Amino acid sequence: MIRISNIEKFATHDGPGIRTTVFLKGCFLHCPWCANPETWKSEPVLMHDAKKCVECKTCMHVCEHGAISFPFQWDMDKCIYCKKCENYCLQDAISFAGKDMEINEVIKEVLKDKDYFDQSNGGITISGGEPFMQLDAFLELIKQCKNNGLHVAVETTGNYCLDTLKEALPYIDLFLMDLKHLDAQKLKDITGGNLNLILNNFKYLAQHCPNKVIVRMPVIPRFNDDICEDVIRFCANLKLSEVNLLPFHTMGKSKWNQLNKEFMYDKDKMMDRNDLTPYIDVGKQLGVYVKIGG
Repeated sequence: MIRISNIEKFATHDGPGIRTTVFLKGCFLHCPWCANPETWKSEPVLMHDAKKCVECKTCMHVCEHGAISFPFQWDMDKCIYCKKCENYCLQDAISFAGKDMEINEVIKEVLKDKDYFDQSNGGITISGGEPFMQLDAFLELIKQCKNNGLHVAVETTGNYCLDTLKEALPYIDLFLMDLKHLDAQKLKDITGGNLNLILNNFKYLAQHCPNKVIVRMPVIPRFNDDICEDVIRFCANLKLSEVNLLPFHTMGKSKWNQLNKEFMYDKDKMMDRNDLTPYIDVGKQLGVYVKIGG
């Protein structure tokens, strides 16, 4: 059994070709710009769309455990995930992010598009959240993927011990490795990440299978938008050949609202891709292919 947040078909930005992206629940980090904050917790979470809600309070009345109150609040500790609130909401204002699936169910769903994968050199991308957080289920999933001839890409923070990485390595064709900062304290303070763990994994992959790695850096205002060249140089020193600079965007803002969380970048504008194009030449000088976007 594996807990997923979503399955997105015909993805073209998380690895080569046409792909199906499976988003797993649970993450070691808590990045305040995250586009998928509903994946942070391992447990299912309720999402409430205030724009659809007419405050009829049906959800509150059908909840037998007092988990919902108005103005709308959801008490996770009282919720038993019966989903009556979701089922009775005529406005579709309530949904739960997170459901358990048998691994063979996930494989069956992914294989529906195998013809597209074969024609485009695509495959499955496992994202999150952090896939390695559900380690046993994740390992079983990627093993079954390889048994079914699927190209496996994993989008990961790298925030786990090296032995964990080594266990999964034989079943992964491509690592989309996030590198958010090179300052350990700043990374910890803002995201909760452990830079030592992350860099150990980067160095191991660079030494043993550099062709399996694409480095991805979300470029975030006031956090790391001044260190793009440093990250490119870091990758050049490790002989890692590709860096994707991901311009800051606010497309996840509505999810923060639905989770009743404050989005701290609410007043920031989406970053213009052209602001990052000078780093393409920086990469050329250092022998690193720099791509703007994923």
